[in-house]
Amino acid sequence: MFPYLKPLLILAFMLSATTCLADDFSDGVAWYAEEDYPAAAAAFQKAADKGKADAQFNLGLMLLKGEGLAQDYAKAMALFQQAAEQGNARAQLNLGRMYAKGQGVVASYAMALPWFKKSAEQGYADAQYSLGVLYVSGIGAPRDYRKAYELFLAAAEQGNASAQYQLGLMYFKGKAVTVNLVEAMKWLILAADYPDAVSYRSYAEKSMSKQEIAEAKKLAQEWEASPAEKP
Repeated sequence: MFPYLKPLLILAFMLSATTCLADDFSDGVAWYAEEDYPAAAAAFQKAADKGKADAQFNLGLMLLKGEGLAQDYAKAMALFQQAAEQGNARAQLNLGRMYAKGQGVVASYAMALPWFKKSAEQGYADAQYSLGVLYVSGIGAPRDYRKAYELFLAAAEQGNASAQYQLGLMYFKGKAVTVNLVEAMKWLILAADYPDAVSYRSYAEKSMSKQEIAEAKKLAQEWEASPAEKP
């Protein structure tokens, strides 16, 4: 449900480097890009010891994945906690994920909820999606389709494929919104190769006319071509 992808990790490290002037941190980013994980971990550790939130997050993620260090959920969670308390949105998200998945702790969606909220409030798309899942499922939070819709929409507009898929389902099933097959198909198309979106598009097409499908494709193309900033 919550994959940890290496390309995204590298990107996160690179983005973090622009906000932190610590030499140790920058060295860690460079070593990680070279796939020298032990050296990267050592550099991030030095920066983390100085209280740098981005370094705490990066080191925590390496511990979570077992890159350059033995996998250690407890240490990863402690580092995420330190960074999250400094307002690091990615650390807040990953702390919530660890609670949700029961990594190093007893699984608790109720404990994940406040951290997803803190990260989502900063506009972090992955957190908006994760929080929306709790509201749409009623797990860890009261089921609230309207809140889920608003969160999925916010994340979908940033290009989050998982949220785009969920938004498509909500329009198809009429959850929090009036059933709109064209709008549903638009978001399912934008979700592209998201695993379930592919099969659900085929399913949705059976309930649509050729004209409706063509209109959905047109709307999806217009969205992709819009000047709005998208990841």
